[in-house]
Amino acid sequence: MRNNLIIMGAVDLKHKVLEIINSSDERFLRMVNALHKSYSTNKDDNFFNELPIEIQELLMDSRTQAKKGNTRTHSQVMADFREKYNMPS
Repeated sequence: MRNNLIIMGAVDLKHKVLEIINSSDERFLRMVNALHKSYSTNKDDNFFNELPIEIQELLMDSRTQAKKGNTRTHSQVMADFREKYNMPS
């Protein structure tokens, strides 16, 4: 069975959420409130700063290389991979 929440439009989803909230107990409502509070407080946070320094450095290096045009297509990378590991095309 498909998950109806995935295929709902925003208006339908809002109505469904209201139905859920209207039939929920206090514990669930407190969880929803905490989720909303967390989302509202952190929605503009940049997860980049939460990554390990090594990953941040790799991502910054990659961005610099891309800005300089030092990129390779997926096809080029896969061709090298196949050659290195003697795999058919």
